[in-house]
Amino acid sequence: MRLTIHHDSQILPQWQDSLSKLLAADGLTAEHLPSGHRHLAIFNDRVVGLAVSQGEQLVYLAVRDLTRRRGVGHYLLAETLTWQQQHGIPCARLSLAGLADEPQASLNAFLAAEGFLQEAAGWYKPL
Repeated sequence: MRLTIHHDSQILPQWQDSLSKLLAADGLTAEHLPSGHRHLAIFNDRVVGLAVSQGEQLVYLAVRDLTRRRGVGHYLLAETLTWQQQHGIPCARLSLAGLADEPQASLNAFLAAEGFLQEAAGWYKPL
């Protein structure tokens, strides 16, 4: 089965368990998910990644630890940015404030590799 990105779709029952596992890694539940447009990365009927956008802000970006380093984050981010651009959003911004040092270092490297530019409040990328 192929990796697909679903934008603002209803969370199907078969996705609930895998979404819960993804969110649990950050101490979240589906009920406490940040509000905004959801961008779900689905593989084999499982949620393997999730981005949440609010206008130009990416307020949440995560990939299941079991599927990291396989291009899921790259594809999820690229499709999310394309969606934002199609909806007239001129740039994407992501703040890393409040993240622990280890995930922040990994995310810094990932965002730089994805063409984001660092600014005082986090990262941005013109679309």
